[in-house]
Amino acid sequence: MKNISLAFLAVFTAWCLSVVSRDMATRKIPNAHIKTGVKLFAGFLAVFLLYTALGYSGRVQNFPNYSFYLLLGIHILWSALAGIILWYAEIWPAGDAKFFILVSSSLPLANPALRNFPNYLFLNLLINIFVAASLWALGSFLASGFQTASPSDFFAELWNDVKKRMGSLAEGKNKLFAAASILNMGFLFLLQQIFAMEARGLISRFFYNTNILFFFMFILWDKIGGVFASRRWMYISAVSYAVYFIAGFFLFPDHLWLLALGAVTNVFRFSVLLFFGRFMLEFLMEKKDIQYLTVRELEPGVVLSAKAARTLRENPAFEGAFDDSFRDGLSVDQVDELKMWMAQLKVHEPKIEVVRGRPFALWIFAGAVLSLLLDSNIARFLR
Repeated sequence: MKNISLAFLAVFTAWCLSVVSRDMATRKIPNAHIKTGVKLFAGFLAVFLLYTALGYSGRVQNFPNYSFYLLLGIHILWSALAGIILWYAEIWPAGDAKFFILVSSSLPLANPALRNFPNYLFLNLLINIFVAASLWALGSFLASGFQTASPSDFFAELWNDVKKRMGSLAEGKNKLFAAASILNMGFLFLLQQIFAMEARGLISRFFYNTNILFFFMFILWDKIGGVFASRRWMYISAVSYAVYFIAGFFLFPDHLWLLALGAVTNVFRFSVLLFFGRFMLEFLMEKKDIQYLTVRELEPGVVLSAKAARTLRENPAFEGAFDDSFRDGLSVDQVDELKMWMAQLKVHEPKIEVVRGRPFALWIFAGAVLSLLLDSNIARFLR
């Protein structure tokens, strides 16, 4: 059995390296490469099934039982859900999302005894991918500052940009948005604490791990963040808080403040993660790759910066044309609308802020290597 896993690991590594090489050269992952990966996965899965059949017939000793394939199915579902969300949240283009789903699904075939399989292995992989990529991007960005002719000017400009970013987050409407979001997030995490304590079986295990809730909220924040600031949610949260504390005083006084404290702690942890991971780190990582294109230079496939995407979404002139601006780049229709709008601006040669595509297949592969070597996530070793 071990020899089959090693053979699969060797073949799949070779395929991953070919995908990484193509992505670094063209900044795209062709569907043909994904289809090859699917065939490799399906072929070795058939070998695993054959080995299981031989094991149940008494011909081999060490083999995966049928429950392994049920667990593998659960893991594949988690991986597919995560990949689709990362694409929908405009974090990855479709090619990277497909590559992640395949790599994540393949980890148990390379090592069936991996920790956190099946429910949290995909999350371990994602943490390894993003922590490693973020550390490298931030480190290389800062290193480039030291290599400039005047490092002091570079870091002074960087600090001014950071202050501007923090200032934009602290504007009047954003203060109300932050206050409403904190109140409503507190209610959501309070519900999570209650379900984790009172529920049983699979539901209890799902709600017990706050990291899954953190992941979905963090990735989808641009899509769902506005919901947390709505008045309806505020009214529901306010009434629910009153019901909770009044009912809790009589029914579960021992757990009343314990659950509330757990919710407050999770709100604080998620707020710190959101601020540094989404608002600041994303800003710093994009800063290195930002370019400004004129009307003539715009073409399909160009990727808007996070700032430009937000600006175009909020512009009523586009009537929702940029509500979905995926990392696969602008569509032909979006480019045409943007060109017409820029041509009408009373500005000499207007420009739009875009980012160079970053080949991410390398970091997906690196995250998989770390997951297999550490049998954990790298964040645990950085604490």
